[in-house]
Amino acid sequence: MAACTVLALGASLLVGGMTHAATAAVTPGATMALRAPTPPSTVPDLDAPGPAKPVDFPPDQQVHDPGQVTIQAPQYTRITHVDPRCSGFVCPVTIAADGSSATIDFSIRVNWIWPFTVYLAASTDAPLAGGRFSGSFTFEGVTVPLDVNITPGTPGAFGGYVSNVPGGGGARVRFVDPDLNAAAAGFLVQDVITSVDGQPVTSPASLNAALASKRAGATVSVDIRRNNTSMSLQYTIDQ
Repeated sequence: MAACTVLALGASLLVGGMTHAATAAVTPGATMALRAPTPPSTVPDLDAPGPAKPVDFPPDQQVHDPGQVTIQAPQYTRITHVDPRCSGFVCPVTIAADGSSATIDFSIRVNWIWPFTVYLAASTDAPLAGGRFSGSFTFEGVTVPLDVNITPGTPGAFGGYVSNVPGGGGARVRFVDPDLNAAAAGFLVQDVITSVDGQPVTSPASLNAALASKRAGATVSVDIRRNNTSMSLQYTIDQ
């Protein structure tokens, strides 16, 4: 029975940055202190592309009933991992396929005593200029911001040389650097590039402008004309 009087003895099972709180340790009818998640003290700087970085939500040192944590990723980011530090029982973590959200379910009463960590990575479709973007962390009806800074990116460029097509018909590939992404994407000499992500390409200048408005490392769909046949290539933009 001593193992059950967790709060009284200060010994407990570690879960989700929380400890298992024995029901008997809470006085019936007692008024609980205000319980709320606290915004992180630091905001991570994310490169796009770049590795995921952790965001820690400080504990409130309060007892919580069974419930669910809901996390919404900031725009242009994805949740790669959530660490609720569970030990001794299951607290399922569900992350959306696109990383845009996550939920964590707690089936028992807990005392939140350790940070709760969310890992975020920036998407390569983030604006070239970067900026501050905000998501949310919700627990027991209280929502606090989940903020990140996405760093400015490097403008993209084509991994080879192109020339004009008469009549504004696109940009003709004259050379593809075998060591760059353009070669890996399958571009061949004499291909005519006609659009980038649906944006028409009428000349080398418009191709350069379309790629320079996106981050190097972003993947785009490029329409080309090869031997009078139209096709699309997936291109991870060079720099």
